[in-house]
Amino acid sequence: MIAVVRGLVRGKIGSKALIVETQGIGYLIYATPEVIIGAKIDSELELWCVTVVREDSLTLFGFETLGERNLFEALIGVRLIGPALAQMIVSTLRVEDLIEAVETNETAMLRGVPGIGEKTANRILVELSSKLAVIRAAVGEDAIGNTRRINLSTNTRRDVESALMALGFDSREIRSVLALVPGDLSVEQALKVALVELSS
Repeated sequence: MIAVVRGLVRGKIGSKALIVETQGIGYLIYATPEVIIGAKIDSELELWCVTVVREDSLTLFGFETLGERNLFEALIGVRLIGPALAQMIVSTLRVEDLIEAVETNETAMLRGVPGIGEKTANRILVELSSKLAVIRAAVGEDAIGNTRRINLSTNTRRDVESALMALGFDSREIRSVLALVPGDLSVEQALKVALVELSS
């Protein structure tokens, strides 16, 4: 299985994937919005990867850190979480926030992940409750607290999304940009940061 890819970014497939060339071979790697937005064409990039094998496909998912990569691998081992949702969780939540949500059985953080509603959040928490030891071991204690992730509150995220959609921005664009907005900002501050990113 492919665990690390280091090479030149040759292209972007929308806001979902990158083409990274190494030794004459171009790999299609699905990555978080943060990674894709930050990647520069013809610049070198190294990604920690998980190879997901299905009956009719072999897909690479790439992450900036080994902790993120290991968290993703642990999450896709949970019955209710597929690769796309696992990647969205890794992109949206810090490791310690996910662990706290499971330990306190609090759905608010998970509901802040695009595509997760109250019912799905509750089911995921139940599934993850027996997997915390696996997640901690996979990520490593030293990575908890150091994984660089954005955690806008649910209300702030909702207000900023509504404002941006009213301005005519596409929902997929909005989700990608919100992955870059620091989580300790007010609605007004977050909106300003998002608008700068969307106009760049």
